[in-house]
Amino acid sequence: MTFHIALTYDRPVGAAASAGFWHSWEGGTVTLEQASPTVRIIDPRTDDDSGLIATGHAVPRLSWRLEADVEGVLQTGYEIEVAVDPDFSRDVARSGLIEETRPYLAPWPAAPLNSREVRWWRVRVRTNLGWTAWCEAQRVEATLLTRADWTARPISPLSNVGRREAGPAPLVRRGFHLDVAPVKARLYVTALGLHDVQINGRPIGPDLFDPGWTVYSKRLLFAAYDVTDLLQPGANVISGVIGDGWFRGDLTEFLFRNIYGDTTALLAQLEVELADGSRVRVDTDQDWKGGYGGLRAAEIYHGAVFDMRQEPAGWRLPGFDDAVWEDVAVLDLPQGLEARDMPGVRVIASWPLAVPEHGGDASGVIRLDTGQNLSGHLAIRARGPHGAKITVRHAELLDDAGELYVAPLRHARAEDDYVLDGQGAVELRPSFTWHGFRHAEIGISPGVVIESVRVEAVASDLRPTGSFTCSEPALNRLFDNVVWSQRSNFLSIPTDCPQRDERLGWSGDIQVFTPTACLNADSRAFLRSWLADLALEQREDGAVPVAAPNLLGRDARAWGVAGWGDAAATMPWDIYCAYGDVEAVARQYSSMTAWVDWCVGRLNEDGVWSGDFQLGDWLDPDAPVDKPHLSKTDSGLAATAYLAHSAGRVADAAALLGHREDAARYRDLQTRTRAAAWARWGDEARTTPTGCALALTFELAPLDQRAAVGGRLVELVAANGYRIGTGFLGTPIILSALQSAGQTETAYRLLLNRDCPGWLYTVERGGTTMWERWDAIRPDGSLNIGELSTGSAMVSFNHYAYGAVAAWLYSSVAGLSLDLSRPPETQITIAPEPGGGLTHSYAELETPYGLVAVEWRENEGGWICDVRIPAGAQAQFWMPYSNDHRSNVHPRQLRSGGHRLCMSDGS
Repeated sequence: MTFHIALTYDRPVGAAASAGFWHSWEGGTVTLEQASPTVRIIDPRTDDDSGLIATGHAVPRLSWRLEADVEGVLQTGYEIEVAVDPDFSRDVARSGLIEETRPYLAPWPAAPLNSREVRWWRVRVRTNLGWTAWCEAQRVEATLLTRADWTARPISPLSNVGRREAGPAPLVRRGFHLDVAPVKARLYVTALGLHDVQINGRPIGPDLFDPGWTVYSKRLLFAAYDVTDLLQPGANVISGVIGDGWFRGDLTEFLFRNIYGDTTALLAQLEVELADGSRVRVDTDQDWKGGYGGLRAAEIYHGAVFDMRQEPAGWRLPGFDDAVWEDVAVLDLPQGLEARDMPGVRVIASWPLAVPEHGGDASGVIRLDTGQNLSGHLAIRARGPHGAKITVRHAELLDDAGELYVAPLRHARAEDDYVLDGQGAVELRPSFTWHGFRHAEIGISPGVVIESVRVEAVASDLRPTGSFTCSEPALNRLFDNVVWSQRSNFLSIPTDCPQRDERLGWSGDIQVFTPTACLNADSRAFLRSWLADLALEQREDGAVPVAAPNLLGRDARAWGVAGWGDAAATMPWDIYCAYGDVEAVARQYSSMTAWVDWCVGRLNEDGVWSGDFQLGDWLDPDAPVDKPHLSKTDSGLAATAYLAHSAGRVADAAALLGHREDAARYRDLQTRTRAAAWARWGDEARTTPTGCALALTFELAPLDQRAAVGGRLVELVAANGYRIGTGFLGTPIILSALQSAGQTETAYRLLLNRDCPGWLYTVERGGTTMWERWDAIRPDGSLNIGELSTGSAMVSFNHYAYGAVAAWLYSSVAGLSLDLSRPPETQITIAPEPGGGLTHSYAELETPYGLVAVEWRENEGGWICDVRIPAGAQAQFWMPYSNDHRSNVHPRQLRSGGHRLCMSDGS
């Protein structure tokens, strides 16, 4: 009998352990084996993407990446240890060898974390070259995990309770004393509204607009901060400003107020461990004091008003006398408290702007161009006499007369006002508001000096993961525009636009954009959070609202709209494909099935969905300007096609989760619905580009008719001068539809068209973000204000939906795509399709395995492609021009490492 037993030691054992050796016992003989020095573990992390000190995941999932000095490295298994100390000497839980090729989202092998508990974990990986050494010990801390952990209660100044009109932002504060130095301090904090909390006059962190926008009655996020360094022995104070935000402020074009309540409040729980072993807890309770200060107004749409003359001097510092401040009301603990696990909203970019030396024009106005349409504000350093005023106005464009073009803002005032106290130079930036703008005007009263101005772009701080560039500068600008529109609209939730009186989480926009979003940035936790609210807003019968959180009430047109509600079914699968996150599918599975089942109830006796109101191929360029839902393509065709598509996604999800009966049932529904759609609209689908694109992409057309449909699509695109003839549902899939029909060059002609409507038309007209309407600026550069005169005023210059084209830039121009639903050897596909006269392209993508990079370029007499595959991964490579004939060719398998692939003319 032969034994092979691996023995690992909890503590390093002499020089052998420090050198990366471990002991094994085979056949009764103990030997020393050395960990492979050529493969190392990097970037160990949990699945909490918040960046906060503590996680709300009692059972965190663990990920890592491999770094290697050699090619062809593959993970074949791993082992994880969890302990109560970083030396792994006590209470060690071990996973044992897990046979697994994936280095991401591995299950936690120990008991669930308890509230406030700290554990340490480490991983080592078995590769085809042997075992790695253990990674560095990683610390994980749990936040408050149960409702019973909360001893604090929300507080609000008495005069703020039940206030239904806009007004000054409430202030709250509490002084306290620490006998000795703190060694550990945690602040758990959220608000009904928005909060700006400081300790001893210093911010608790960089996050803005916390706790973000959720369905507050069912789900309220909180954050945990390490505030040890903000405290001191002796007198301390914790203070907060409370903003109306989404909770109580104006929302939608109808300026609804008090959607979630009429009392804003702060909920904070400070827990401190002192050097002498004692503990101190400071909760929001009846011992706090409330008042008001310089922030006289703060509205998301309208801007902020700050009067420095009314700001109590030193109120955020210890020693301030708050005896005359009012008492606070103590409210009940909210339901649905949940730790935020996605990145917070922060200043993600900043740059200085040149200020004219003369201080503005004759009227005292300084006009500034940031050079980039964005979401954010201006940070101004200024000085002036007591009572002097500064007014900052914002707009995306200038009108034909050179003035701020504010008509598209509708009811949004987008103005920040400051009144100086004459006490010297001050730094001014607005609170609890942001603006979508490129151009700004600073109006100053006599005596004011603007010393400097910076523009600060604000967004959820998602980690960038993808980039693209090529030999065509206009395409590079287009890609940048997509990225900036994503940044501008990924602010707590995925919004449609950042500037006007809307900024809602429209489900159709993000449904078509999700694959692109996941390429550009690590959007997993951000999108999962929004999907949680979408499911909470879903009706009991399964209907999904067109926007989440839902502010549009029970209007029939706000529910059950195809292409919008389908976000519930398609987005979880898109997240799985991008990140391998099975839990994202499992958590949304009931929402996915409920939506598709509700849609089935809308089918008629012919098995198609027709007759209900639909947004359809929204903003078809040929739709009436005041009726953007009236597209060329029958909305019933679009609805039925999307039902077939979503049924397929649910079938995929069911198979992934092991629900075999569901998988078979929804796959049958997909097949039947495809056939019914083609039987009803097969001929009509051939009359519009969106109809053809749906027929090809969602496989409505039978296999023997796909070539004819593809040919017809080419005819339609050519007849339209290679300009875009599709709306929100057709445009994101039109290029891939052409490519699937073997018409890649036609796809390039459509992509590179510079006439209106067209992606590069917006670039030619100076766009720095994606537009909502292609013709918002005429070819001569003048503004097309005709639509504004209809009263709907739906013109946004920062709308990401049409930016879904960037997914094609990655997958086809550069040739880089990722699908973690596939077997490991085919998850990464390198398949460039050069065309359109391009001579070079480069793209990179940070995948769960690591960085994949692809660069191709034409050279004299041929074509060269350089590929970099991260350790632990492999890829399949298709030579150019083979994608249309894959049944006749075979891809080349690429191991991890660098590769150069060449093709000469005629090969």
